[in-house]
Order: sequence, then C-alpha cells, then structure tokens
Amino acid sequence: MSALRSLSVVVDAVCEPSTLRREAALRSLPHARIYDDISALLSAERSLDALIVCSPPSFHGNGILSGIRAGIHVLCEKPLTLDPEVFAQIQTESASRNVCVYSINNWAYSPQWSRLLEVAASGRLGPIRHADIRVLRTRPSVSASPNDWRKDPAISGGGIFVDHGWHNLYLMRRLLGPKISIVDVVLQPSGSVDDVATALFVAPTASGTMHLSWRSGERSNHAFVVGERGTAELRDDSLTVKADGLEEMTRFPEKLSGGSAHPEWLASMWPSFEAECSGVNRGENLAEAAFCLSSIRAAYGRETAALG
Repeated sequence: MSALRSLSVVVDAVCEPSTLRREAALRSLPHARIYDDISALLSAERSLDALIVCSPPSFHGNGILSGIRAGIHVLCEKPLTLDPEVFAQIQTESASRNVCVYSINNWAYSPQWSRLLEVAASGRLGPIRHADIRVLRTRPSVSASPNDWRKDPAISGGGIFVDHGWHNLYLMRRLLGPKISIVDVVLQPSGSVDDVATALFVAPTASGTMHLSWRSGERSNHAFVVGERGTAELRDDSLTVKADGLEEMTRFPEKLSGGSAHPEWLASMWPSFEAECSGVNRGENLAEAAFCLSSIRAAYGRETAALG
C-alpha cells in the first residue's frame, strides 16, 4: 500500500474474501470501503479509475473481466491468465470498451534490468546474438508455507516456470525481440509442481537460454547478453558492459534477488501503465503477455504447436 501512496494513488475500495484479511485491510486503509465480493464492489463503486487484481493466479481472469465490463482499466499481477480462451476474451472486450489491461512487468523496471535493457537497446553491443538468464532460489518464496498456493497447480497453474518464468519470459522477449519463439523446455518436478526449469529460445538472428530453480544452494540472479560488438553481464548488484575495447561497471545498492515483492519498482513501472491507459502503446503489454502465456502452455504440454 505504501508504494501506491507514494504515487498519490487513492485506494477507495478493497475486495477480499478472507475475514482476517478484510480486517487487516480496514486497519491499513480506514477510509476505504471493504467488500467480500468483486461484483458487489463494482456495482457500488461507480467512480473508480482502475482495478488492481492481486489475487492468486486462478482468480485473475474473473477479476480482469469484471473490471473490463465495469469500464475501468485493470492492472493485474502475473500471470495475467493461463487460459487462452480467457485471454482472447480479455483482448476482445478490453478493445471494444477502450480500456487498458496491463500485466505487472515490474522486473523490467528494476534498476538492474532497466539499465541492462537500455544498454541492449542503445546499440552499444551491436545486434544481440544471445542472451542467458538464470534465477536461483532455495525455495518457492521467502514467505511460502507448506500449504502455500504456489505449490497447488489448481491455483498457481504450475511451478517455477509460471512463478518466475512469466517475468523472465518478457525480459527475454525484450532482449531478443518480438519474433522470439520457445523451442524446448525441460521441467523437473518436485511434488505436484516443477521447481527447476530450463528453456531454449530462438529469434531470427539470436538465441536465448533460461534456467530457473527453487532448489539451488544459493539465491541469486544473473544475465549475460552477447552482441556483435560487446557483452553485458548482470549480477545481483552489478552490471558490467564490455564494448569497443572499453569496460564499464555499474554498482547497485540493493541486490536484485533481495526480497520478493519489490514494491519500490512500481513507481518506475507506473508511467508505462498510465501511458497505455491513455492510449499510448496500447496493447504492447498484452503482446508480452501473449508470449508469456503461449510459452508457459507449451512448456506444460498444453500447446505442443509452440514447440519445435
């Protein structure tokens, strides 16, 4: 909530089915109206500008479509949806009602990734030929409990390739371009969901690799980008760029792997959401989401046509 306050966003109403969480919301937002049903909220609240959907994944589709049908913009946690039919509805109905649906892509606006993407887009490295992304964790979440929904595929939709995969899929797309395809994925299960994933990508003139793990001996983030004229290596708290015979290192005060929610990145992402709400680049975020959705479905064998 503090991140929204820093953006001068006023939270007028909250929907939460859990009694305990409704009570917590009331303590945190004493001036907000609290509901236990999204339909009741949207029927009563007629002056909202946007709806923020931050429920577990299996509930996203209903929340998004409810917001669209109320005629307001929607900002949604990842994954936007893992159901292609729901995604098609989101695309069609948001366009017909002229509202924005935006999947939170805050990792692209972290200080480290923002700088790496800027370097790659600037041409300093020359045309990008390869990108490697690695995310290592020791468990699903720093706050995950034995009954956490991340381990229930009926709610989460999958394991690490959904939870961390979504973020890193749109990052890979930004590096390799919109004509990227996923060509192979190996998932290693643990219990009911995958906790290790390795994926291979191709673009017309580049390739990419991705490795994600919830059972590593360390917690870290790493990316290595190769261009025709140079390289860029991102580590948790540094970015090293080597190009045209020069080497430049940038240090960052916070580690990329520190924490899990990263509300501080919301302020950097917010102008992109506002721009799409006003019609600027409307649909670019959904194009990223479409790639994430198709890649995840291919990984879990739900869309075999996307592989190979």
